Amino acid sequence: MPEISIGRVVIYKTTEDDRKSLKGAYGNQSTELPAVVVAVWNSTLVNLKVITDAPVDIWKTSISQGDNEGQWNWPVIKKD
Repeated sequence: MPEISIGRVVIYKTTEDDRKSLKGAYGNQSTELPAVVVAVWNSTLVNLKVITDAPVDIWKTSISQGDNEGQWNWPVIKKD
């Protein structure tokens, strides 16, 4: 796995509350959105700026790595 650092792009798995707030902003209510790492606490705990296609982005603090809602993980790169 790559090493986490500020500026890396990861995938954030949105929560139900995230999707509800995006619905109000007329944004994409996707279960996965790109996010930029803005602070690193350790190798699996980070702060994120989640990028939406709505007028506002979502800020998330102390987010752990994993496959559940409210967590981040590395993007899957498919090779042909």
